[in-house]
Amino acid sequence: MIGQRIKEIRNNNNLTQEELADGIISRTYLSLIEKGTVQPSTNVLVKLSKRLNCTVNDFMAEVSHFKYNNFEILREIGHYELKVDNGDYEAVKYFIDKEYEQIEDVPLPDSGRIHLIYARYYKFKHDLKRTRLHTDKAIQQLSTVAVNQHYVNAVLLKAELLTEDDAVNEAIDILEETVYLLTKFDELNVSDIKLRFALVKCYIIFKQYYTAYRLVTDINHISARLNVTYKADDLKKFEIFLLLQLERYEEVLELSGENSESEISIMRAYSLWQLDKVKEADQLLKAIPEPAKDSFSIPQTGSLYKELTGRLGGL
Repeated sequence: MIGQRIKEIRNNNNLTQEELADGIISRTYLSLIEKGTVQPSTNVLVKLSKRLNCTVNDFMAEVSHFKYNNFEILREIGHYELKVDNGDYEAVKYFIDKEYEQIEDVPLPDSGRIHLIYARYYKFKHDLKRTRLHTDKAIQQLSTVAVNQHYVNAVLLKAELLTEDDAVNEAIDILEETVYLLTKFDELNVSDIKLRFALVKCYIIFKQYYTAYRLVTDINHISARLNVTYKADDLKKFEIFLLLQLERYEEVLELSGENSESEISIMRAYSLWQLDKVKEADQLLKAIPEPAKDSFSIPQTGSLYKELTGRLGGL
């Protein structure tokens, strides 16, 4: 009871556990107090009460039913979603410390957004166990309403995790399912592009190049209709690579233009070689700085480079 009351007063004072515990006890110990795992000494209670500008007796009062109205919840969630979007992950620690997801009356879609914030934070921290846990909870709770941008973002994160676990088939399944769900709505939006972009990466891993190229074409059409761009440089690189794999070498040269980016230059040199323009291919290859191992955004580019250096290296 004391721990819950301390937590309630701390939240009312907009203090994080780190801020309240600083110079008194460790943050971990304060967390245990708030969870009721340990009983604090009177000395600790006195110090905490001073920082919280209350009395020790206030810690003994009955814990109120600490609830938030929907407006306040949504304002907080939106604020920290923006923090994550801008890469300000350190600020999210304060949000996590509030434990909004444990409030009983938070609507499931809002709770799903909370878990998605947690998942993105833990992904940044490379804590994959917690990332997976909160991603799954986000998808489960966000699926209780019509497909929206938040659900799509959770699916994209889930697909990324599955791909990293070499479960590309499962990633494709959840992405394709979500694309299908979106087709039930008449209006296209950027979610359609994001999902197809993720699918392109998966199908490239599976070497299903025709399917991947068809998706790139779809993305270009949707982008034109919406007058938006999404990861344009990466998309162009995917398109050049897929044209190369489909042996449409003249189109590779046309689309790549004079782009000097190493990965695109390798694909351009490979196309020149395939078109029997060996001298041009060799000159371009020699102008490319030797790439670092595993530096390619498209893994198969490494094989292209290795083949080119083997074929042209003696010229």
